[in-house]
This record gives sequence, structure tokens and C-alpha cells, in this order.
Amino acid sequence: MNFRKLSFHLAAIVALLAISALFFAPNAFQGKVLPQPDNDKAVGMRTEILEYLEKDGKAPLWTNSAFAGMPGYQIYSAASGNFTGPVFNALFLWTDYTAVWVQLFLAMLLTYWCLITLRTDWRVALFGAMAYGISTYNVDILEAGHTTKMMALALAPGVFAGLTLLLRRQWLLGGGLTALFIALQVYANHVQITYYTLILSGFYFLAQLFAAVRERGMTDWLKSAGIAALAVGLGFAANTSRLWPTYEYSQETIRGKSELAQKAAKGTGLDKDYLFGWSYGISESLTLMVPHFAGGGAGERFEDTKLYKNVQPQLRGQIGGLFYNGDQPFVGTAIYFGAALLFLFFVGAFLLNNTLRWWLLGSAAFMISLAWGKNFFLNDIWYTTLPFFNKFRAVSMALGPAHWCVAILAALGLQKLMDASVSVEQRRRAVLLGGGISALLCLIALVIGSSSGPNDAMLAQQSPDLFRLLEEDRSSMLRADALRSLAIIALSVGLIWLYLRGALKAAVLVPAIALIALVDSWSICTRTISADKYVTASAAAAPPEMSAADRSIKQDPDIFYRVLDLSRGGITGNAITSYYHKSISGYHAAKLQRFQEVVDTFLSSSLGDNLHIVGMLNGKYLVSQQGEVMRNPKTLGNAWFVQNVRVVPDGNAEIGALHTLNPAEEAVIQQSFAAAAGDLNIRPDSSATIRLTRYHPDKMAYEYSAAGDQIAVFSEIYYPPAKGWKCYLNGNPAPDFFKVNYLLRGMRLPAGQNMKLEMRFEPRSFYLGEKISMAASGILMLALLLGLFLWFRKREELPDPVLLSDVQPTSKSSVDKEKKASAPPKKGKK
Repeated sequence: MNFRKLSFHLAAIVALLAISALFFAPNAFQGKVLPQPDNDKAVGMRTEILEYLEKDGKAPLWTNSAFAGMPGYQIYSAASGNFTGPVFNALFLWTDYTAVWVQLFLAMLLTYWCLITLRTDWRVALFGAMAYGISTYNVDILEAGHTTKMMALALAPGVFAGLTLLLRRQWLLGGGLTALFIALQVYANHVQITYYTLILSGFYFLAQLFAAVRERGMTDWLKSAGIAALAVGLGFAANTSRLWPTYEYSQETIRGKSELAQKAAKGTGLDKDYLFGWSYGISESLTLMVPHFAGGGAGERFEDTKLYKNVQPQLRGQIGGLFYNGDQPFVGTAIYFGAALLFLFFVGAFLLNNTLRWWLLGSAAFMISLAWGKNFFLNDIWYTTLPFFNKFRAVSMALGPAHWCVAILAALGLQKLMDASVSVEQRRRAVLLGGGISALLCLIALVIGSSSGPNDAMLAQQSPDLFRLLEEDRSSMLRADALRSLAIIALSVGLIWLYLRGALKAAVLVPAIALIALVDSWSICTRTISADKYVTASAAAAPPEMSAADRSIKQDPDIFYRVLDLSRGGITGNAITSYYHKSISGYHAAKLQRFQEVVDTFLSSSLGDNLHIVGMLNGKYLVSQQGEVMRNPKTLGNAWFVQNVRVVPDGNAEIGALHTLNPAEEAVIQQSFAAAAGDLNIRPDSSATIRLTRYHPDKMAYEYSAAGDQIAVFSEIYYPPAKGWKCYLNGNPAPDFFKVNYLLRGMRLPAGQNMKLEMRFEPRSFYLGEKISMAASGILMLALLLGLFLWFRKREELPDPVLLSDVQPTSKSSVDKEKKASAPPKKGKK
């Protein structure tokens, strides 16, 4: 191996490490962390799981910390049967989710490697890596705490590097790397980004198919496609214990099919309005070139604005959200790809003449169009026809993969500018066209940009003077950013023009362009990220302060009750209560369908008329919006016997019956579950008792006594027994529970004294999935190691990392000669 060649790559790695560490300096050097609201909510949701993990050394698979009970798969993964897990930890340098600088570094490192496999100069690859890493999109999701999303985006370039090697007939090594990075991305547990990665991979192979047909290389293409499909399957199989339970769970969530007729008619998947809630505006896409085209985001400070200087000091921290005037409900920051980067993207689009151009152009356009959501007609078609598309919300997330495509095509365009096989005239033409389109976009932003927004009416009415200042600030920020982008484009075009005249060496031009792009994105990102936003690690890890209401409720010696806390937000937007109690509230994108429907029908309004619904969920305490604690007079405890069971025909009748139901005496059951309950003509036993004797999230033990058969109702959320819950009576398997009261468990219990009933959560999808994961990941790692062994055994030389060529200085006469030589012959002359 040539260590001189390797030294260039080592220098690039050191540079990327330094850039990431400096960008997040307080995190990398001082141990401080960014407050990440969504991660804080996730910690709250998994509090109970972590407590039992510390106590038992094993994480439970069910939790009552949130939403009155749910599987913990999407909150905390207990999966361990995966040999790719240690590789995942090593790539992220054995850090946790708070190490944002490591996540950014890996995103840049794998993009650098991908560009090297695409045969770019190491300095060009460094440019592309920095352009992808230092971006407002990444800053936005890292500050928000979307850690799994960032990890999945960081790993995506590894998938494309593997596919590139595979398409170059490095069957075992390319297939092994593709399988590994698919497995790692799935391990990161953000399925939506993996979905987008697979779409881009499909486009890659589709572009290569056209080339294969043209060049009669179908045999190799089919072999590559077959190995790629096998690699993707193996990568998914390595995560069976994550994916299988998640798939089962998704069928019961708001992404599955409802029991209510009106909603069931729409089929499975998210409601269209909910799915397209964060739809990027079509004209708003100009923020990719001019960051303040849509006013900015709530995460910015706006300290230099007139509005900031004229509001009361105590209100200055709240004005950020006023500036945004785009199509989405709100944004943390403007999504800006970079003026220099987009200019080179257009250059690459005109200069490249291969399948990579069409792959990256088509992929970038498709991903941006997905981000438009409800604003683009094709997305309505994708909603109904594209498999799994309707399972994912926040379509603006597609801007992350789009940015990667733009960065790669821009880097390839920069590389092509240094290609001696391309005429100087062709290169000049591409630069003029790319610069012209980029400048035109800046001018369009200036012309159509608006100083008002759709949410301004209230401010305009309440404070006309402040509204006038806001409009002035928006106009001045838009103008400044448009001129700023024009200046960056002009500087980039000027430097490249000097290179094409032979007045500037390629070894100077590429670092100069890279520095311009880096400073450009860095300075825009610092509008959102600043040193004073970081906090100490201990402060970030500390749970929210316990309120007086929390302390009062915690005095209850009962082993299991639930709390409905309205003082910390809505029922589906409050994960803070989960830090201290078994909560009816929570915060998660995948809520159980039945729970959400009961919340929408009964608990979102007129809560006072529906305390019996809270009571049957074992909601013993309510906390008002003012923080006052009230004991629910209609709480029913963990389990109770009912005197009567009413059979109704369907889900609509069942949920409708809850309006007037007295759950202490009667249960409602659908006709489809009636057979499981057996003879419903029970003889009520007023002396019958049932109580919870031992609590564990996965194992709940009850003791009961009854003179005759009884129907018991449990305050636990119904989850199909086939998906995990098993019942045991006096240690022997018992019939499954059935659904009653739309979202609770019911069970027919035989007569007996001091009978022991236990419910255990033992999902086959997880335990069998662990074995499949171990086997698949073992095969994957063996295949990869064999591929690496064969590659090293061949002792192939590393590709030359220095791939730049200079343009010889030209006089005016030589330029004229080149133009004449490249001009088409005149008619009638040979």
C-alpha cells in the first residue's frame, strides 16, 4: 500500500475532525451540550424503562410511563442480538446522542469516502464533505434533538459508496459494505430516512440501467442489482428484532387502519392533512439560495433587527417565530444549501455527461418536490400509490437527502472543471450558465419576496408600530441576503474564470472555493447556533424540576395509578409528567390509534364531562392548567368486576357507547370479540374482589376471589394478545383477554378463591427476531470480512487521490484558435 496516497486521506480526516470539533467547540472541547427538546421528551417517555433496566439489567418491552401504556419499541430498543451494533458504536466514537460534533463528523467522513469512490480528487471530496456537513438543515435537527434522524443521514453516504463499488464489479466488498450500512442505518432507528435512502438507491440503479442498455452491460447490471437486493435484505434482517415488533406496533397506531368506519374507509396510513402538516412552500425553496427569503426561523436571535431593539427586553427571546413568513407552521431556521454550492451544482448539471448527472439531478429534484408536500400535485398521487409513503409525516425532512445530492453533484462539477479532457470552452459555458441561473434565482428572490406573512394579522391589529418594524426588518434581511449570495456567486465565478485562463492553479482554486463555501454556510449556521446556547452536561441530564403537584401526588403509597397532567401541555404533547408518574399524556409520533381516537372524542374537550373515561384508565389524579391537584372521584383502580356486558355491532357503536357508560358496572364489547368472552350471562357477585399484587411493566400479577365466573375489566390499554401479551392462571396458560370499552382489556375469569392471574408481555416478534438478527448480522459481517480480506489479498493500489489538472495560460490569439477549432464547419466546406 502506498502510504503517500494514504497520507492525503489522513490529512482530510484530520481536517474534517477539526472542522466538526471547532463548529461545535463547546460540545467537543468543554463537554457542554446543546439543549435538545425532543431528546428531553424522549428521556421522559423512557424513564420507567430505564429504571427497570438499572434494577433488572434488562429493559422491559412495555411501559406505562406514557399514553396509559404502550410498547416501548420506539422509545427504547432492548434489541441486542446484532453483530453490527459494535460497528455502529465505533463509528460514532462510542459517544451518546449529545455528542453532536461526532454525528456531524461521521456525516462528512462518509460523504468524503463516497466521493473518493466516485473518483474525485481528495480536495474536491473534502469540499463536498464540508458542504454536506456544515448546513443549516443539520444544525436545525441537531438543535431540536432529532438525533436518530441525524445519525441516519450521517450513515446514508456509506450506502452509496457500497453501491458504487458494487456497480464497479467489486461484488463481495461492495455488497458487504452496502449490507453493513443499510443495517447500521436501520439500527439508527429512523425508518423515514432509510426509506428515502432506498428511493435514492433505486434511482441510482435506474440511471445505471439506461447506461447498461446503451453499452450492452445488462449481465453485470443484473448481477449488481441482485446482490444489492440481497444486501438490502440482509441489512434489514440484521435488525429483525427492531423491525418486526415495530411493524406489528405500526398496525395498531395512527399509521394503521382504524376501527371507525369513516376513518377505515381511508385505509391505512396517516391522515393526509397530518402527513402534509410540514409542507415546504414551492417559492419558499428560494431559501436554499437566499436564506432570509422566508424571514428566518424561531431559533435565530435577530439581535440586529429594529423589532428586537424596540420590544421590551423580557420579550426579545420570543420574537424569533414572528419573522418566519413561509408556508409551514413554523421552522427552527431557514434551510440554506449555500450560494457557492448551488452555483457548482448547476455547473455540474451542465458539465457532467454521464449517469451520475441524471441520478443526482433527478434525486435532488424528487426529494425537494417531496418536501413541497401538499403544495405539489404529484404528492397526492404518491400518497395513494407509492408504497409506505403515507406512513411518514413531516415531508420537509426530504430536504436532508436533497442537500446530500446537491453537495455530491456540486463536488463532481468542481472535479469536472479540472478535467483536461473537457475543452476550456465547454467549461466556460458551464460556468456562465451555472452562474447565470444562480444569479437569476437571487434576483427572483428579491422581486417576489414578501415582507408580510400569513400569520401577521394579530400583530398588525395589536401593535401596528411593531408590525411595521417587522415588515421593514424582513425586507432589509431579504435584500442583504440576496446581495450576499450574489457576491458569493460572483467571487466563485471570478476565481474559476481565472483558473480557466491559466492565471490560477487548480491546487489553489479548489481550497479557495471550499473555503468560500465553508465560510458561507458556517456564517449562516451561526445565526442559529451560538456558544451561549450550550449548557453543562449535568444541567442537560437533570430531569425537569418536580412541581408542588408532583410532590403531592408522589405521597400516595399505591403501587400503580395514573396521572393526567394538563399543566405541562396537551395530552399528546406532554412527556414531562412521565419523568415522575405513570402518565396518560405523552409525546410521540406513533401513538396507538385507539388511544388517539378516545382522546380526540372525549378528552380534548369537555374533560369534566368525561372523568369516567379518565377513571377507567386508572387516572387517579388530575392536574389542572394552573397546577392544582384533584383526585378523580371516578377512578376505578387497576381492575374490577362488572355486572353486565353490552354487545355492540362495531367500533363506531363501541366508542359511541362510552359517552353514557358507567364503566364500574358495565362493559361494552364488539360482536367480533363476544365469542372470546364466552357466555356473557354472568351472575354478578358483590363479594368478588380483584386487586393488583405485583407490578412490572412486562409482568402484572393479580389476585382475585369469586364465587362464580365473572367478567373482569383491567385499566390497561388493549394490545392484541397475538402480538405479545400472554395470560397465566395459577401458573398455567389461560385464555387471552379481549377488548372492551374500545381501548381496555377484558377477561372472563373462572370461580375460585385467592386465584393468581398474571399477564406477561412476551412478543414472539422480538424474541424470535433476536435470533434472526444474530444470524443475519453474523452472515453479513462474515461476508464483509471476506470481501475485505480478498481486497487486501489482491494488494490493489489505492486510487490516486490527486486528480487535478491545470489550464495552461492562453493568449488572445490562442483563445481565438480554440474557438475556431471547436466551432462547427461551415456548410459546403470539408
